[in-house]
Parts: sequence; structure tokens; C-alpha cells
Amino acid sequence: MTNPWLPLCLIGVAALGISPLLAQSVPSPLDDPSNWITISFTEADGDAFVPADLERSANPLGGTVRAIINDDGRTPMLSDRYPWSAIGRVDWVNDRGDVVSACTGTLVGADLVLTNAHCLIDEATDEPTDYMRFQPNLRRGRANASAQVVDYTYGDSPYTGLAADDWALLRLDQPLGNTYGYLGWRSLDFTDDALVEETAGKVSIVGYAGDFPTERLRNFGAPGETAGLSDGCSVLLVVPDGDLADTIIHDCDTNAGASGGPILGQFDDGEHYIVGLHSGSITLLESITLPSGDSTDSLNRGVQVQRWAETAAALR
Repeated sequence: MTNPWLPLCLIGVAALGISPLLAQSVPSPLDDPSNWITISFTEADGDAFVPADLERSANPLGGTVRAIINDDGRTPMLSDRYPWSAIGRVDWVNDRGDVVSACTGTLVGADLVLTNAHCLIDEATDEPTDYMRFQPNLRRGRANASAQVVDYTYGDSPYTGLAADDWALLRLDQPLGNTYGYLGWRSLDFTDDALVEETAGKVSIVGYAGDFPTERLRNFGAPGETAGLSDGCSVLLVVPDGDLADTIIHDCDTNAGASGGPILGQFDDGEHYIVGLHSGSITLLESITLPSGDSTDSLNRGVQVQRWAETAAALR
């Protein structure tokens, strides 16, 4: 089968437009096994860890109420259960203790957090910043723990290097993953048209976007204080060449601050695994129609698991 996305011309970096959410009481689609990924994989992959006393839930709200989205595909992440417990906010803090900027990060080891290199690197110097912290499961601006970043490694500079290697692994001064759990990963080949079709509508992303919660959901906190989850979305292709070569393109709803957010798939063992790393957004030369039937001239991009998995396994 010919991949219909390969002829697309991708240019620049742009933010997606987001519209308000409408709340309604319905079950979470992540509880439905028909939305789970049932493919086999052959590459070495990272296993998850869930503390024995930490409950699990596929529902990001931890209950029966979720947000039904009009044009915006995000649900407030309010659950303190796994896997949501392992996702948090990465803060870039100045010497006065003020948060200068924030991204999203995920525990992938006891003291190891996965995020983007551009969340670590100072654009002015092209060098890592001095002080960062990670707050797991931040909700309504509050977290039960905070850890300082004491070491790091990253793929490439997001400003002078390869977009495909816009990943970073942050070492924390505390083993928060022993309490909050940590996610594993699956290395999927999104150049395989059959795999793209199998996973269509079955991936999700969590991120602390700077425009979420929206005004109508302000009881869940100020923008950036509660993560949003966009589910039922798809990885569409791997860019074959150009400045974005080897990045993945996806149609999940995100905005600035969601950088470093995990692209998740729930597999037939019931476990959530990272299948990609969100890194930014793109604009298209013309509007296209998505598999969902929606039209857009903006999409999102991310980093393949294969770019960072070997390093993460070695650092665990």
C-alpha cells in the first residue's frame, strides 16, 4: 500500500489552534480493549515498572467523567494512578527560583526522565541550562514531590543539529520512579504502512501545554498547571528527507509546553508504553484531510523511540 502522506511538503514550526472543550460523562476510550495495539515487535524494548502499592487506571481523570472534545482533543489529567503518576512537568528555573519555561517529561527509570533536548538547551548559548527540576504528576499546580536535575545526556542540539535527535534524558537527585513508577517503551517501525494502519487512532499524548487548561476548564488550574491528554490520534508517517528527516508526524492535539510529552500506545497486555516523543509542530503548504475526516494545515512532529532507546536502557 502506498503511504498517502509521503507527498506532503512540510515547512517551518507553528502552533496549533485550539478551541474550547465540552464536558460530558462518558467512559474513557482507553478502557476499551478494541483501542489497544495488538502488533508484535522484535526490537529490544524497555519494560515498565509499577510499584506494588500504586494503583493503575487507563482513565486520566481517575473516574467516569472525561472531556468530550469539539476541535480540541485534550482531557485534563487528574488521576494519581499509573501511568499518569509517572508523567510530570520539567521546569527551567532561574537563580531567583522563578520558572522561566516549562516542558513535559516522563519517568523512564527510577531517577531518569525523558524529555526534549530543546527543553534542556539554552538557545542563546546552545549549551545546557544551569538548573532544572521535575515535578511528577503535577495537577492543579501542585505536586507531592520535586527533584533537581543533576546530570543529563541528549541527542543533538535542537538549534544547530538534527530534529530527529531532539531528545534528552535527565538524571534526578531522587529515585522518584520507585514511588511513581516509570514507563517502558516500544520501538515501532512507522515506515511500515501496515503498522501505521494498525495503530491509527490508537495513540495518545500527554503534555503541560501553556494554553491548557482552557478558560472553560480553569477549575483544573491555570494554563500549564494540569496536563492535557489527547487520545484517539495517529502517527501518520516518518519524514523521508529534508530538515525533518526521520522525525515522525502525528495528529494529536498539543501546544507549547507539551514538548517532551510521551506519545503513548496501550498494548494488548493492558500496559501503556512510549511509542514516540512529541517535539513540536509543523505547517503544511496546503490543507489536507486526515484519516479522521478532519482538514488541517498544521500537524505535529516527534522523535522516534529508536533514537534514544539504547541510551535510556544503558542509563537505567
